[in-house]
Amino acid sequence: FLHVYGVTKFWWFCVCIRSKIRSRSSVPPVKCYHDDVAPIRTVRVNCPTQGRRFYGCSHYPRTCGFFKWADEVDNDVLKGKVKKLKQSTTELENQVAELAIENSEKFHAMETVKADKKLCIMLFMSWVVGGCDGLVE
Repeated sequence: FLHVYGVTKFWWFCVCIRSKIRSRSSVPPVKCYHDDVAPIRTVRVNCPTQGRRFYGCSHYPRTCGFFKWADEVDNDVLKGKVKKLKQSTTELENQVAELAIENSEKFHAMETVKADKKLCIMLFMSWVVGGCDGLVE
């Protein structure tokens, strides 16, 4: 009983792990023409496509004729991800450009303030060095 229980427990663990891995996948389920999830299968016949994976109708052997290679689905998903990443990149580049303009404006304002402070210090120092003759009668 313990051996059977251990095997059952291990089998359940594998099923849980496999379902967690699949649930994290961002690939949307492929559906056949019956609007059911199409299972992924592997070509087992000895031919040039042996080992290649494909999606087929879930109602095999009475199928609706749906067929799609798995790598084509993966390519479509990757193309969608690349498109989203390009859009994100463009948005981020625009934000960086806006921040650069904003920082440039702030830097210019700081430089103006520094120049004004230097001018005030120079005027004060010229007043101190030059004397206070004009103020005292």
